[in-house]
Order: sequence, then structure tokens, then C-alpha cells
Amino acid sequence: MGGREKKANNSNSAKVQMLQALGGGVSGALTRFVAHPFDVLKIRFQLQVEPLKKRSNVSKYAGMLQAFSSIFREEGLRGIWKGHLPAQMMSITYALVQFWSYEQLHTAALQYKFGRDNVHLSYFMCGGLAGCVGTVVAQPFDVVRTRVVAADPGTTAGTLKPFSGVHKVFKNEGLRGVSSGMMMTLVQIYPLVGANFVIYKFLNHLTFKIISLIREEKHVRREIPGPLLFMNGAISGVLAKVLIYPADLIKKRTMLSHFQEDRKSFGVNPLCDTIMLCIRSTLEKEGMRGFYKGMWPTLFKSGVMSACYFTIYDYFNNKVTVPYKQYERQQNEEKNKAKKKNSN
Repeated sequence: MGGREKKANNSNSAKVQMLQALGGGVSGALTRFVAHPFDVLKIRFQLQVEPLKKRSNVSKYAGMLQAFSSIFREEGLRGIWKGHLPAQMMSITYALVQFWSYEQLHTAALQYKFGRDNVHLSYFMCGGLAGCVGTVVAQPFDVVRTRVVAADPGTTAGTLKPFSGVHKVFKNEGLRGVSSGMMMTLVQIYPLVGANFVIYKFLNHLTFKIISLIREEKHVRREIPGPLLFMNGAISGVLAKVLIYPADLIKKRTMLSHFQEDRKSFGVNPLCDTIMLCIRSTLEKEGMRGFYKGMWPTLFKSGVMSACYFTIYDYFNNKVTVPYKQYERQQNEEKNKAKKKNSN
């Protein structure tokens, strides 16, 4: 992907695709482990109707440090990592499907002149579509993860396991339950992931140019140092998230519209049975600021997650997938030479 640019390679065997999916899964798992506490904070902030201010006497959470302290005091270390198991399942599933889908879509796009002539548009479209595919597959785990994090301490809802949780939600609420928030998720995920990919690719291209100018060489090795790769991923994650944050908040609130009995200790529940009702209710009760609640921990989390996602995937891609592609191509060339030799 971004760490090392090569000419389009037609080698796309089943084994190569398995490595691409594996790289995505590894990236998703490691990234989730690092960023999960900030995700817990983001969800708690997004679902709080009361203002996030220290001067407020009715707010449960009033800032990042205060919230971390409150969660740790009331729920212990487990509270900070609450919902990690379903979140981990969601992240692995999503990243595995997303990166695999992206590679297939981008490989297909390069077969057409439009895709080759409009590189950045191709990055955006392929990234956005890949994000949507990953979302559809991982959404049930996202519903369970959100409910576990949002539930009152000590309730059975707060101890749901990934697969049994999906089964329970489906049994009680049907397809609507396990897919709640799906429409809002897809609305935000296409521009988010598309922008994430195109900004990341653009920054990598810019980095290559700067490196070549510094070294005064026209043909430098097409590989970005790890720290710069990490920084480009972080910047792309933050910028992309700022663009779609209000949609993420509405999504989280609509997810919990039928889950208010298990979160009585968190204050007033948002009125979010439908997307339009949620938008109107949030605007009337909390103003425009209400759409950006929890943004700071979210931006920090998004920067870290995007940086880890891309850096880990690129590292795996450069060290495992690309060498295997080269090996596979070499083997195919040798087989073709042997066939020609035998035919002569």
C-alpha cells in the first residue's frame, strides 16, 4: 500500500488474497488493543445528553481525565477495557474484510484506463466501498460492543460475549436489532474510509517527493520510514474523522434507542428512535455542540487507530505479502519457460 509503491502486479492468487486478509486481521487486532480505552470514553461521552462541563452538577462525565477516573473508581480496570472482546471481534472482522476488499477493488480498478488516470479518485472510491463491505459484515459485533460499553455496571447486558451477544440481540429484536445503526454507519463510513485512504496515499506521495528533494535524487528507494508512515496515518485518520463526526454520534445514539433500561445510571437517555428524531432532539436539547460530544478522545483514538492500521498493514504487506507475490511471479515465469522449452 503506502509504504512501498510498485507497479501494478497481476498476481492475485488465493494465497495472496489470504495474506492480504491476514494482514488486515492482524492490523485490526493490534490496533484495537491499543485504542480501546478511548473508544469506551467516546461512547460514554456520545450517549450523555447532559453537558460535558466541570461546572455542571448533573453531568456524570465532565472531561477525559475526570471520566477515566470515574470509570476506574466505579468499575475498576475492567471498566476502562469494557466491551473489549466484542470490540476485538468487530475490529478483526472489519479490518480483515476491509483491507482484502480494498486490494481486490483497487486491483480491478487498475485494469481500466479511468482507474489509472484518476489515481486519487480510485483510492477514495475503492477505500469507501471496502469500508462499507467491512461494515456490513462487522456491524452485529459493533451493536454488541456498544451495548456492553453503554450498560450500567453489574447488569447482564454489560457482560455479553461476541457471538452469544449477537444471538441474543437477534433473538429478542430480530434483524433490525443486529443491524441497528447500519444506515447511519454506511452514510458515514464511505466518506470516512474513502477520505482516510486518499489522504494517506496523498501524504505518502508527498513524503516520497520531499525525501527525493532532500537526497537530491530522482530515483530514491520507494519506501517510507516507519515513523513517517505512522505520522501520515495519524494525520489522515484525524482529518477524515473531523469530516464525519456528527454522523458517528447519531449512529451511536440510534443504536441504543431500544436499550435504555440497562443504562439508567448514566443520566437522561437521548431521544433517538429514528435518525431525523435524533438529529432534531440533539439540536433542540444540546445545540450544535451536542453533535461533537466526545470528539477529542475520538480524534485521539482515530489518529492512533489510523496510524496503527496503516503502519501495521503496510509492514505486513512489505515483509510478507509482497515477497510472496515476487516468489509466486518468479515460480510462474519459470514454469512458463519450462513449458516453452518442452514445446520446442
